[in-house]
Amino acid sequence: MKQNPGINGRQEETDSVSNLTKSELWENIGFHRPLAGFFYNLPLYLLTLIAGIAITGFLWSFLYPFPESNGYKAAATGIFTLFFTAFDLGTANIMNRFIGEANIKQPEKMLQYIQYFIWYQMITGLIQTTSISLFALFYVPKIELSYAVWIMIIYSTTQYPGFLGVFRNVLNTLQQYHKTAILNFISGELFQRFTEIGFVLLGRYIGSRNPDVGEIMGIAIGATIGLYIDDFIATMFSARFFQTIMKDYGYSVKDCFGHDFDRDLLKQCLIWGIKSGAPGLVWGFETFLSLLLWLRYVPQYTTYTAFAGFAGSIGSLMSWTLNLGGSISEAFFNGKKKLARYILGQAWRYTGLIQCFMFSILSVLILVMEPILVAIGLEFYILSVVFIFPKMIREIQQPYNNFSENTITGTGHINFQMIMKFLEAGLAILSWFIFLSWLRIPQRFGILSIAWLIPCGELPAIITKVVINYVFINKRVIKLDIPVYQAFFAPGLATLVVYGIGLAYVHFIFNPMNRAFGTIIALIPLVIIFILIIPFFVYFPLTGVFGAWDDGNIEVLRKATRMSGPGKLFSLPMYKSLLFIARKSPLHGKFVLDDTEALEEARDLMRMKNMNRKTKVRII
Repeated sequence: MKQNPGINGRQEETDSVSNLTKSELWENIGFHRPLAGFFYNLPLYLLTLIAGIAITGFLWSFLYPFPESNGYKAAATGIFTLFFTAFDLGTANIMNRFIGEANIKQPEKMLQYIQYFIWYQMITGLIQTTSISLFALFYVPKIELSYAVWIMIIYSTTQYPGFLGVFRNVLNTLQQYHKTAILNFISGELFQRFTEIGFVLLGRYIGSRNPDVGEIMGIAIGATIGLYIDDFIATMFSARFFQTIMKDYGYSVKDCFGHDFDRDLLKQCLIWGIKSGAPGLVWGFETFLSLLLWLRYVPQYTTYTAFAGFAGSIGSLMSWTLNLGGSISEAFFNGKKKLARYILGQAWRYTGLIQCFMFSILSVLILVMEPILVAIGLEFYILSVVFIFPKMIREIQQPYNNFSENTITGTGHINFQMIMKFLEAGLAILSWFIFLSWLRIPQRFGILSIAWLIPCGELPAIITKVVINYVFINKRVIKLDIPVYQAFFAPGLATLVVYGIGLAYVHFIFNPMNRAFGTIIALIPLVIIFILIIPFFVYFPLTGVFGAWDDGNIEVLRKATRMSGPGKLFSLPMYKSLLFIARKSPLHGKFVLDDTEALEEARDLMRMKNMNRKTKVRII
């Protein structure tokens, strides 16, 4: 690979970065935006995590004392997956495909795509709400799901008006991650937590005093309401953020509710949506069929799926990665293939860095999960501990799966994507029949096999699709440039060190403190050390020592640090330590991801973008 110029060789670019405002940096095209979005979201995510441990854990025993409550809700709502997917065909993946491209070339057409999305979702949402309500009132009482009538009716309202996430999705596609981070925090853990708690407690209260409803069902109904109400509040905030972006194009939120799109655009979106989303019907059928198989062969499935869901909130951290938004489409359809290749390579690189660290931390966390659950009053969920590691294994592939689909969708290869999704769903259906109906693995091998099968039963089908996707991308779309050493080998070495530290800490410090002072006291230094200190002052500096960073990567990190808002608390010391340590390593610059041509293509895109903007942006 071609060697990047050093930091001094980037002096002209460095000076311009220092002079630009943060909003201008967010408007400039490049990988610094997804990276800055990751750091911007990081403190909000950690706040969510700590709040979940410190507050929600204690409340969980009051909100969901019976695992069946979540199980009933999941069973009652899961059967509509296929139905919802069918009606969403008309808008499937249109954001990632069209918004990014139109943002550069034709902002007025971007507005028309948004208008189409809103009108389509409102009309089809009304049909869905009405249909589900009729189904629940007149058919469900005659079958084994009769207990779920009111859950279904209330759940049906989530489909109308149907466009509540549109402004947030557009902001995400435009890579305004600092705004979407705030919106996700508001809708995920601020208003939603309050509304969930309020309605769950109300449902439990009503259910405990009404034998016809019951406490368990009251909780399930309350959760269904509480987890939706907050979406309306989040929509108001997202519209406000959206307005600040659209004014630079000369448009407002009000313009999005017009109907300026013509028949050709409607036809274009429908054809694309059907091709993109039709395989989802098969996948929805796969989800429905697997639910029926589980309910038939494992009568306690509603309880096990509650355990799996609880464990999934921990194991799913393995899928934590950067959000690419519409960056691939933005580059590819404006003739910047080298930029698209560079973005994909960097996405792999940072995903490997994050996953290697998460694997070591979560592996250590499993060792202390049982006393933690006891300490916060969740003894009923101790069995969920065995579900965590299988969920971790399942989630390893998820970011790379998403990147492949984002690339295929964002480059317009919809026919190939359709074929691959059909293949994936078909293989998954075959897998469930083999595992549950033919081999009857749960009956033969017990709870441990269930813990692995629930998250990993579809894994062979998914991996098959992902491998074929990347072969296709490399041969037909863009030549892959994956920095394998920077993404996996160097982080893997650092992971071994962190895992060793974790094992020693649990054995020599946590366990003695737990016995002497109790779990809560023992947790305080563990959280501080392994969430706030180890990642940024041990793990990432070690990746620098082992050669995972070059001058180009460090410069991108510098840009992202300036944009990362509250995340600067983590990105700045990480940048400073890497700047000091990485360049002293004998492996520094030995494994380089060349960004020279990609950066020039990003500047060309910005020149094109400025031609169609009311407010011009200075270019890095």
